[in-house]
Amino acid sequence: MIWLKWIFSPIGRWTAALGAALSILFAAYLKGRREGKDAILIEQREANDRRVRDAVQADNAARRDIASGRLLDNDGHRRD
Repeated sequence: MIWLKWIFSPIGRWTAALGAALSILFAAYLKGRREGKDAILIEQREANDRRVRDAVQADNAARRDIASGRLLDNDGHRRD
């Protein structure tokens, strides 16, 4: 029962209030970290999908050029 006396004393109330405030701040920090991580993962997934889509389009274009016999035509780039 001594802890009840301590909680209801002025220093106990201040300690409880400080603990509650720190808990709220820590919860907000963790929520922000989690949302930031999720946003980065979504951004990385979209970038990866875009790169794969671009690679497939480039592959299709190269296969089309090979099939039509235009692979060795001058494309305007000078390679030495």
